[in-house]
Amino acid sequence: MLENHTIVRLNAEFFEKHKEHTEILSKPKRPHLVLVVQIESLTFAIPFRTSAHHPKHGKVSHCFFFSNSGRQKLSKDGRIPALDFSKAVIVTEEDIGKLAMIDHAEFMELQDNMKNIEVKFKSFLNFYLESVKTETNLDNPIIKYSALQYFKDKLFSINFD
Repeated sequence: MLENHTIVRLNAEFFEKHKEHTEILSKPKRPHLVLVVQIESLTFAIPFRTSAHHPKHGKVSHCFFFSNSGRQKLSKDGRIPALDFSKAVIVTEEDIGKLAMIDHAEFMELQDNMKNIEVKFKSFLNFYLESVKTETNLDNPIIKYSALQYFKDKLFSINFD
């Protein structure tokens, strides 16, 4: 059984199964870490990004930005480590690879903000679903390039309220 809030890597079979889905983040030469979050009957894998950027406009954030990350110094252009909701995917237990570790400061911040992260992620999911249902915001990059587009049938089958 997959535990909620586990940090893992997705396995090679997952990426092979979704190789045609260009918006799913794939890093074959380095670890691709995700946070497992369960909402209703779905299990999401939200990827950690080394260098996300703050949106220029909009009320709904597509990321949870880490303010205390040791990885901030890796960015030369001011980007910030984050969990990227727009690149989340729906997974099953068969898609999960090895357990993973993250920067200690990020881990502590993650633990302290888990409830907030879930609330922000649900808000993003609602924004995504409403945008797709009403065919609004479709040119917004966080909608247009979201990895969730490959899981619409599953997403529309549940109520995120």
